Amino acid sequence: MRINTVSIKDLDEIFRLENNTFEKDAFSKNSILNLIINNTFFLKLIEDDISNKIVGFIIVIQDREDRINLINLLIRKQYQNKGYGSYLLKYTLNKIKEMNNIEEIVLNVNSKNKVAIWLYQKFGFRIVQKIENYYRQKKSAYLMILNI
Repeated sequence: MRINTVSIKDLDEIFRLENNTFEKDAFSKNSILNLIINNTFFLKLIEDDISNKIVGFIIVIQDREDRINLINLLIRKQYQNKGYGSYLLKYTLNKIKEMNNIEEIVLNVNSKNKVAIWLYQKFGFRIVQKIENYYRQKKSAYLMILNI
């Protein structure tokens, strides 16, 4: 497994993964394109350099001078619960910690996604607020914060 930066040529595969996972709450293709162009880190976890198959990806943007917003972390269903989410998150957190002036990382997670919540809590994120009707499907989200 390797971690590389996402490029525009990954757009279709990222969009398919996003749609298969998040369905009606998925980002549009145009939104993903904008995130590929304008991000702090948009990283992909690939099986190997030969297949270049995307196992998962993570998107983070700096939305304030002192804050990073973790927009999305996705691991392909058949690769879940094998440590790949932890691997990609740990790598990304280390890259964020190398940046100057970043004091906190924020994210929103579906309040019913126990596996994702557990993963984030394992890395020190804490739930600070429940946001009702956050997603298009009217599901609630937790706002989670990690101070660094």
